[in-house]
Amino acid sequence: MIQASGLHKAFGAQPVLKGVDLSLPKGKVLVIIGPSGSGKTTLLRCLNLLEVPDAGSLRLGDAELRFQEGIKLRGKDVRSLRKRTGMVFQSFNLFPHMTALNNVVEAQVTVQRKSRGDAERRARELLDKVGLADRADFYPHKLSGGQQQRVAIARAMAMDPEVLLFDEPTSALDPELAAEVLKVIKQLAAEGMTMVIVTHLMKFAADVADHVILMDEGVIIEEGAPRDVFSNPKSARTAQFLNILAE
Repeated sequence: MIQASGLHKAFGAQPVLKGVDLSLPKGKVLVIIGPSGSGKTTLLRCLNLLEVPDAGSLRLGDAELRFQEGIKLRGKDVRSLRKRTGMVFQSFNLFPHMTALNNVVEAQVTVQRKSRGDAERRARELLDKVGLADRADFYPHKLSGGQQQRVAIARAMAMDPEVLLFDEPTSALDPELAAEVLKVIKQLAAEGMTMVIVTHLMKFAADVADHVILMDEGVIIEEGAPRDVFSNPKSARTAQFLNILAE
């Protein structure tokens, strides 16, 4: 499903990704952990080309791109890969002037060219799926943070992506509201949705992941099944990172 090889990314003179390789089969969940500044979010953004890597290659399904500094990608190639992903951000990014329903409808109409009726039917199905059928006509300022994030998940799913990408989806929420969002993500995992999740919640990572990678200073320093990474880390740096979180 996802295959990344030798991804490099720098911002100015500062290298952020230093040759990252990863592979994720269809229907599996990859969780990315690591300290702040390790390159986790940059890697996630490279997977749907919100950031374009400087070097390496990326395959998503049957769409593949190779990156070389100074060579601009064709727009249709970027769109072909990007339409296969749905992105859920830390800060919800809902349109404040639109109801929950219309936030989920909008891209279906403008990007997928669906009829308004078809888009609304799909939006209501997805809002029901994330437990918000009764909040369809509420504006974002009338919703809790957890509810807004669940609308954001419904909006991402409305585009029928092959993979969902989550960037610290609960970092802006208190524990009770975070639990609402984590429940939805666990439900999607149980249904076989392919997902890549950046998170700082180790228990959640252990519960939901099929595979975990730990990043530090732009490289993957350890990866494996959650039970191995969390219970029997091979790297001293991994053990140090997990011990700090446990304190």
